[in-house]
Amino acid sequence: MRWLLLLSLLSGCAKCGGEAADAGVDSGAARVRRSTDLRTALIQGYPEYRDTALLESSAKVTRTIPGLTPALRDEGLSKLKWLVSDAGSGWDLNRFHLEQVGPDTLQLSLPLTVEDVGHQFMSPVGLSSMEMAMYLPRQLPIGKETFELDLHYSSSAERCLIRVRQAVSLLIANGQWRVTKAPPEWSPDAAADTGLPEDFLVEVTSVEGARLTFHRTRGQVRVHYALVTVDG
Repeated sequence: MRWLLLLSLLSGCAKCGGEAADAGVDSGAARVRRSTDLRTALIQGYPEYRDTALLESSAKVTRTIPGLTPALRDEGLSKLKWLVSDAGSGWDLNRFHLEQVGPDTLQLSLPLTVEDVGHQFMSPVGLSSMEMAMYLPRQLPIGKETFELDLHYSSSAERCLIRVRQAVSLLIANGQWRVTKAPPEWSPDAAADTGLPEDFLVEVTSVEGARLTFHRTRGQVRVHYALVTVDG
């Protein structure tokens, strides 16, 4: 229920903000903007979660802001009602956390529980990268922006292998993704799985520029999804 309330709040605020450009001022002319949503990224990277245990997951948006100063940062965050984190670093807003990870770079993160992931699979509309970006300081130029999703789950070594195989097969089946990195033993033929090492990485890239990596280490898999939403 808390997740559904948060999603409703975010959707409402995004609508109140007007056009997408309100998420920040574009510092370049006619630059490419892309978007995705949390539900889509989850389904692409974690299409089958039965027989697995989700250990941790988070979504984040990282943005470089040319000319960012502490004064401009603090002014923008105060307008969005961010509060200094009790943890001693960064700022908090609802369940969001914000860190300054570089002189001109802010990173917005949202931890995801098992319940959150389940709600996303059942929800007809996922939290979009654009909606998340609305919680970064507005009216400041955007240099580059990236949406990312991290997943870490465990199961038996065999199940982890099957889950990676399944996710990659579903992606490349529609012709929009291709394998760009894999161990020499990797093959589209599932019967060849027996030759794969216990520790391996498979990377797939979409025609839109999204990148998904699956790092399987015996009974654990780490999934990383990344899409540059505003080119630098």
